[in-house]
Amino acid sequence: MVVAGTPLTAFADEDCGSMSREEVEARLDFLAHVFDREIHAIETWSYVWGSVPALAAVGQGVALTLTHDYGTRVDLSVGIVTSLIGVLSLGLLPLRLTLPMRNARWRWGEADRCAVLGHAEATLARAAKDQSMATGGLTHLGNIALNTGVVLVLGLGYDRWSTAAISGGAGVVIGELTAFTQPHHLRDALEGYRAGRFYVPNSKISWSIGPTIGKDAWGAALRASW
Repeated sequence: MVVAGTPLTAFADEDCGSMSREEVEARLDFLAHVFDREIHAIETWSYVWGSVPALAAVGQGVALTLTHDYGTRVDLSVGIVTSLIGVLSLGLLPLRLTLPMRNARWRWGEADRCAVLGHAEATLARAAKDQSMATGGLTHLGNIALNTGVVLVLGLGYDRWSTAAISGGAGVVIGELTAFTQPHHLRDALEGYRAGRFYVPNSKISWSIGPTIGKDAWGAALRASW
């Protein structure tokens, strides 16, 4: 989607009265495209990756009820807690981005188009900043810190070093994959909008998750294409 427009210098503070109705609506159409696309991408990412620790928690919970070995129960208990942390973070943290964009979209039908545009522009600016932070270095450091904690709990606390190494290593890999695949289109959309280039790049990544059933095992398969 490409629309020619006047470059922005004073974002939401710009006088809407200097723009024609057609330009206001063109900008709103672009922002609606940006918000709808990013909400869908973020929620898909959240559901797909959130299902991984959710399935892990369920599987470990079932296994916990079937074993009486102390060491195994320790491993499974720590795994359940870690998985639930993953479920909560992947389910709740994206709301910081999607809720403001949904709130902006709920206002789209209001009669004061300048107010709608100003609110949408401010929402895009804030969401782009928050998304940059969510995909930045702190996310990777947090992932490493969490899994280092798992290693220390299992290793130092229960002398389960083999399990600690496996759990920590797998956790870091999954956490990094989650971070690197998180949608991050808002900054580009913001820069283009400020320059008057109303362009939304097409998504290059698609996701699917489905059951796998074999002779000796069952589970879920995560597939990605780009």
